Amino acid sequence: MKIASHITHEAVQKIGGIGSVINGLCTSDKYREFFDKTLLYGPLFNYAENVTSRLGKDGKVLYSSIDNLDTGEHHKRFYHIIQKYNIDIVYGKRILVSDFNVNKKNEVDIVLVGISIMKETEINDFKFKLWKNFGIESNRYDSWDYEQYIRIAVPYTMILKALYPEDGLIYHFAHEYMGVPSALTVVMDGSFHTSNKTIFYGHEVSPCRTVVESNPGHDISFYTTMYENISKGKSFEDQYGTQINNYRAELVKCSSKFDYVFAVSDLIKDEYEYFIPSAEDNKIKIVYNGIPLKYISTDEKKKSRGLIQEYISNLFTFTPDIIMTHVTRLVISKGIWRDITFLYILDEIFRKYNLKGSYILLSTLIGTGRSPSDIARMESEYGWPVIHKEGWPDIIGYEKDIYSYLEIFNAKSSNIKAVFLNQFGFDRRTCGMRVPEGATFSDLRIGSDVEFGFSIYEPFGIAQLETVPFGGIAALSSSCGSSFLLKKTFNAGFSTNHCILDFIGEAAKMKDKYHLNNLKIEERFVIEKEVLNNRADTFFELLPKCEGDRTKLLKKAQEKSEKLGWESIVDSMNLSTL
Repeated sequence: MKIASHITHEAVQKIGGIGSVINGLCTSDKYREFFDKTLLYGPLFNYAENVTSRLGKDGKVLYSSIDNLDTGEHHKRFYHIIQKYNIDIVYGKRILVSDFNVNKKNEVDIVLVGISIMKETEINDFKFKLWKNFGIESNRYDSWDYEQYIRIAVPYTMILKALYPEDGLIYHFAHEYMGVPSALTVVMDGSFHTSNKTIFYGHEVSPCRTVVESNPGHDISFYTTMYENISKGKSFEDQYGTQINNYRAELVKCSSKFDYVFAVSDLIKDEYEYFIPSAEDNKIKIVYNGIPLKYISTDEKKKSRGLIQEYISNLFTFTPDIIMTHVTRLVISKGIWRDITFLYILDEIFRKYNLKGSYILLSTLIGTGRSPSDIARMESEYGWPVIHKEGWPDIIGYEKDIYSYLEIFNAKSSNIKAVFLNQFGFDRRTCGMRVPEGATFSDLRIGSDVEFGFSIYEPFGIAQLETVPFGGIAALSSSCGSSFLLKKTFNAGFSTNHCILDFIGEAAKMKDKYHLNNLKIEERFVIEKEVLNNRADTFFELLPKCEGDRTKLLKKAQEKSEKLGWESIVDSMNLSTL
């Protein structure tokens, strides 16, 4: 029997990209053919929830020590573990379903561990073992974020042995630093480790992200410095100093003790080896993320596009010739200011060719979104989302800056108008009555002509690819890991479905003018604008100007998009060789 255990903070709910990766991975046919069982393992974040909702809308609770619920004889399995550590255990099943194919599903086990009043002696004993075996000094860290992932690691192997007492090979996938402590318990359990595999699923390299986001030169400065240092044999810590007080960095270092490291892109592999020069290269595999695939007809494309055109017409009283979108989390790493800079440049080109365009930014600081009642009230009172007002339930935090930039753009632009949907989802219920009846989030993906993604730090970037199988263009930066997959997939002379802006490479041509390793904000912005200006005409030529162009893009994309899907990605993992 082969079992996959995914240790993650997104066991119940998609919070970021990791949840999407787990969903796509676990519902692929090739994954289900290889693994007999799958476990999602993580912390219990909320004690106050109703028992029926503890495992999410697709979950079914079979056992909960908090609620005295036992639908079988599960208490016999878990009682001694609960008593030993003074923890709570919620166990059940969850059905994962592919985003575009409801027939692709996988019923998985799920265990959440409540650790708020765990025995201190057990915690301290485990921390001592971490120091003794791996040099982790837990006394340096007083963050609950660190503490909770240390605590769920303590009973991890005991829970696995209780769940799966029969002999089998278990693959422990530690998703990011959060999963590392639990997988380290396997490494320390000699007899258990011999029949198991430990895999660090590197969705990013945390200290590298921190530097990129905090450095005024962002990706231009960081990657220029990184590759210069690699060529000289210098490491991340040689450049930026010890990371011993950064628990995320110290946990990631320990992942080099695992059997394998899955890096989600070529960039992440380079970052990982830059941060941990002692890592064994033969252990590191580049394992791209995939996207859910759906094959559509030209009529389906037209229908979705028509719904988005109708929506823009309802908002701005014009019908766009070109639909541009950006579906993303609202964080600095997404480089949204680059979108807006580009929109100013494109507006001039669109005016020259008498074309109308729309830009839809679907992004919010609130992961669950606003309530339908709040949306309805804001729409009727002052015209949300074209007009926003400061304060909850409308724009808060960084949303205020984004709206301010787009408001100024709309006031100045003539041929492109932008709308900021600070909401989660896309339909009439969640986004207001001006959304056409029957429109869904899928229409926003299918109907888009181009998806922006000029990120400064993007280990992979699933969203940037989601429009490609539907004949959309991916406009992204070379700092997006998915750019490597795009280039490998469409290497046979066909590149009309993506436009990769290499801010780092183009900046290198200006090294006599700027100190690239230490750029000021103003200098970086000048470089970004120059790169965007230089590529604007090439980008414009790629845009579909008529239905014939869209039909060609759709046909060519669907000939090759299979390589972007999860089936192809899982096949490339060569799971049987691990």
